[in-house]
Amino acid sequence: MMYKVLREFKVRVKGEIVVMAVDCIVDLPEVAAKMFIQQGKIEKVFEPVDDLSERMAIMGENCSPDEIVPYVTDYGSLVIPFNSPARYHYWKAGQSPCDTLKELGRCDLLDKYRDITGGRPRGHIEN
Repeated sequence: MMYKVLREFKVRVKGEIVVMAVDCIVDLPEVAAKMFIQQGKIEKVFEPVDDLSERMAIMGENCSPDEIVPYVTDYGSLVIPFNSPARYHYWKAGQSPCDTLKELGRCDLLDKYRDITGGRPRGHIEN
């Protein structure tokens, strides 16, 4: 879940102290965020919408049959449409999500799609 920092605070992440600056957007598990919300340090950036048609109207997403190339949402999520060219289908031994992000010029999101165990992108299938 994405949260906006309202007041600067420090937190320990993987043994290091990290300063959360005001107005930064951070991705935290809901359980961890609960305490910071109660302390008035962060707030939710948006409420997720379950209804796809409502979400599409809010986001202005184009889901027409012609929209078949992968894209990145405003919230930094890679979307690979099912009707996109097979080379993007990592679940069918296509290129990795990281390669797709590079094509889209979104190298800033690569770490989000890497597996922490070996540098392989999430969803990577061995040939």
